[in-house]
Amino acid sequence: MLFAGSVRLQAIRRENLFRRFSWHFCPPKPHRRALACLAFLLAFFVSASARTLRIRDFHAELDVLPDSSLDVTETIHVDFDGAWQGIYRNIPVEYEGPGGFNYSLFLTDISATDSDGAPLRIEKQRHAENLQLKIFVPAAEDTSRNISLHYRVRDGLRFFEDHDELYWNVTGTGWDFPIESASAHIILPVGVTGLHAANFIGFFGSRSQDARMVILGSNIDIYCRRPLAFHEGLTLVAGWDKGFVHEPRASEKIAQFLDSNWPLFLPVGVFLVMFWLKSTRGRDPRVGAIAVQYEPPAGLSPGEAGTLVDNQAGIRDITATLVDLAVRGFITIEEKETSHLMGLYSNKEYVFHLNKKPAEWKGVKPHELLLLTGIFGNPILGMRDEVALSELQNSFYKNLPGIRRAIFESLVENGYFPHRPDIIRQAWLLVAGVIGAFLYLFGQYLAQHTGMQSLTFTVAAILTGLVIAGFGWFMPTRTVDGVRALHDTLGFENFLSHVEGDHLARTPQSPGNFEKYLPFAMALGVEKKWVGAFDGMLAQPSWYQTTGTAVFHPVGFVYSLDQMAARTGQVMASAPRSSGNSSTSGFSFTGSVGGGFGGGGGGGF
Repeated sequence: MLFAGSVRLQAIRRENLFRRFSWHFCPPKPHRRALACLAFLLAFFVSASARTLRIRDFHAELDVLPDSSLDVTETIHVDFDGAWQGIYRNIPVEYEGPGGFNYSLFLTDISATDSDGAPLRIEKQRHAENLQLKIFVPAAEDTSRNISLHYRVRDGLRFFEDHDELYWNVTGTGWDFPIESASAHIILPVGVTGLHAANFIGFFGSRSQDARMVILGSNIDIYCRRPLAFHEGLTLVAGWDKGFVHEPRASEKIAQFLDSNWPLFLPVGVFLVMFWLKSTRGRDPRVGAIAVQYEPPAGLSPGEAGTLVDNQAGIRDITATLVDLAVRGFITIEEKETSHLMGLYSNKEYVFHLNKKPAEWKGVKPHELLLLTGIFGNPILGMRDEVALSELQNSFYKNLPGIRRAIFESLVENGYFPHRPDIIRQAWLLVAGVIGAFLYLFGQYLAQHTGMQSLTFTVAAILTGLVIAGFGWFMPTRTVDGVRALHDTLGFENFLSHVEGDHLARTPQSPGNFEKYLPFAMALGVEKKWVGAFDGMLAQPSWYQTTGTAVFHPVGFVYSLDQMAARTGQVMASAPRSSGNSSTSGFSFTGSVGGGFGGGGGGGF
């Protein structure tokens, strides 16, 4: 009534204003005031043709069904002043769920009828987190209509350890017009116990409980004591003992989570695509079977053999190359005990001695050459004959990319790989990064325009990138010759791992064979098994010197050699550090207007 009186008062004021100004401007000086008169006439007719919409009553009936779904009917009494097409109703369907993921309400069985029960046409659109329902009302001009909107809601209840709960924003706070009267009727399953309820009325966040509430048996009625002003709303909370509605099982909760967070299906699809690519394009050719080999694969150094097995030029392959150079007489490795703090404690230091000058480096492969120059220096700029391992700390790491690249290029040049495995992996990592970044950015855009939580899109983008990168790591393939060489290498590894019986008879137990095959055993990770066949038969190798006086033992020697290799690998890879300048109950303190599910708002069109 106050709203209608305000409209009439404004119309009277506009009419008086028009008469006063038209008499003053138009008759006395019609030619000079023509434009002003035309403007006032236009304003008058626009004002006279203005339309208004009033919501006399908003009543919601919520039926809580035993299967935990909600049956909702909203009856809205609307006065149309002027020509209208109908009303629209915005219902939020996207919320923040546990852990920051998305939580969706799923609305079904949506229908609308007019005062006579005739069905009304509905158009559905998404606006951010809201599902907008445009209800077309025929002949909605200077008339009053009762419009009933019906829908079913899945995932509209909340379940706690001690009670189940309906936390429902009845009207919402987004209506374009005041609501003169608002009420709600809640029907719970018959026989519920422990029923308790609360209401909140006012602007968003208000905790005022001014509505009248009546609880009778399993029913709750709520009536607003006053009209709801522009952007005010009514919210209710009802709780009851567990066991009267079906709480979703774990499998159902997982299904609901996936329904609400559908972008997480994207990594699954990408997984299937990458699995297909790996199966069709990321497999080695099939060439025969693996047989025991009693000699190292022809033409392969220890570092190349280790790289061929796992497609990686790792530190193990590089330290095995270092030992191979020592066995071949290029260097000598010296192990020293270094005392500190007046002998309170000591540690081992390793010193590398250069035995052959660059002029004698015949038959040295590119990666072996880079390893020697990385330790002893460039022949042109001057080389050192003796280098302690500690001197390579935080400096040798610059040589590792070149050494690895040389190993891969050698294997490609000899026809074992069609392309460098490290380049293939880098390409797939780049693809994973680009696709992951694109999905992340596109996901943030969708999150803003669909109202879904951005975390869902972020996790989907990260998982997609990880799936691509994971499969891409295993995408490098070998050629037919590469597979044959791999079989020979694995067959030789089998021999080194089982040096007994007829295998041992094929290879005499001599210091020469032990040292010759030791670098391959180290590259393949079977040096401890290989040395077991030579227990008590070997003397201290000339290329590995120690300051100790203990009796030489092959197993102890290999253990010391492993320590040296591990320490060398750590030092070679070391680099200096860079410097640099859950759901909450509506009965808790957070309960307020606009909380829970439902709500939204509406208007006319």
